[in-house]
Amino acid sequence: MTKRQFLELVKKYDEGKCSPQEEAQLIAYCEKVQVKQRLKINSTLGESEKNKVRVNLLKRIDKSIDQIDSKNRSGWLKWGYAAALFLVLATAVFLVRQYSQPTLSDFSNQITLKMGTEDLLVLNNSDEKQLIEVNGELIASVEDGVLVYENKSLPIETHQLNVPYGKTFQVKLSEGSQVHLNAGTSFSYQTSYLPSPNRLVSVNGEAFLEVSKNADQPFVVQANGFKVRVLGTAFNINTYQENEVDEVVLIEGEVGLYTETSFSRDKSTILKPGFKATFNKDSLLFSTEPTVTAPYTAWTNGELIIRNMAFSGLLKILERRFNIEIENTNAELNGELISANFGQNPTLEQVMNDLAVLYKISFEINENQITIQ
Repeated sequence: MTKRQFLELVKKYDEGKCSPQEEAQLIAYCEKVQVKQRLKINSTLGESEKNKVRVNLLKRIDKSIDQIDSKNRSGWLKWGYAAALFLVLATAVFLVRQYSQPTLSDFSNQITLKMGTEDLLVLNNSDEKQLIEVNGELIASVEDGVLVYENKSLPIETHQLNVPYGKTFQVKLSEGSQVHLNAGTSFSYQTSYLPSPNRLVSVNGEAFLEVSKNADQPFVVQANGFKVRVLGTAFNINTYQENEVDEVVLIEGEVGLYTETSFSRDKSTILKPGFKATFNKDSLLFSTEPTVTAPYTAWTNGELIIRNMAFSGLLKILERRFNIEIENTNAELNGELISANFGQNPTLEQVMNDLAVLYKISFEINENQITIQ
């Protein structure tokens, strides 16, 4: 029995929908699991701490299931063992109620993967390998901040990655394309693109895409109000909801940008390497210009490079990058244009100190809030 099957059975048990056979199966598994730690969630804990407790409990149950002794047990249950069995059921019921139907807001500071319409997983961003299974079948793994789809013949299902402020993440799709996701980005895609006529994905935020070449199956990125069609290329797309304009910067290859339902080369804006396309959300028109591409992709290597950006735009980048809130009481600075290279993986204090010297300003950091004076 997989972890998902176990929790689904517990949910049915809690709702009184278990058949006698299913109830017997559940009890048999609980006998073997023997989770003996009582779940204690203090009312003074914040939601993030509660969620960590629930996730840790789920891991303990999952680990216990994986370590089940294959030998059959016989004889009557002792009273102490029966109490432990009851505790497993009570704990599992609580876990299903609290954890099986989470919303994205429950994990606002976690990288999450929404699978289909129901399952929501919290993904780690460390070097510890995390396996993702569906119905006992391995479909993907996570390691060193990269989600890799292991199986190229998966059933077609829509998955959505959500990367919170303060973090970045990567995903390698089943068809081979590599996607870097910046902080505060949502990315939707399919587990398989066979036999689809194209490879459709959706980006809300910022992503750098290295698209695998397949002339028979174009790669299409759906953004806020427009689409990008490619065959095999590398480009950066910035479509944060709060943007006044959205941007596409092409590193190599060729892309076509369009607002129509279907792609037509004659009616599209064709972008060449070393060019940037800007999409005006009000007029729904594109404009293009040559540009230096390095500043637009530097974030994928942890660098913070700003080129001809309004000061207010830099502050928004800092809010996403460091998961903070900035109040700028020096309004005259908002329209100032700034070009700067803060280096690779700078700390918040380093960036703010550089800005203080550059603009002769003072600032105060209070936990996750900054006030500029």
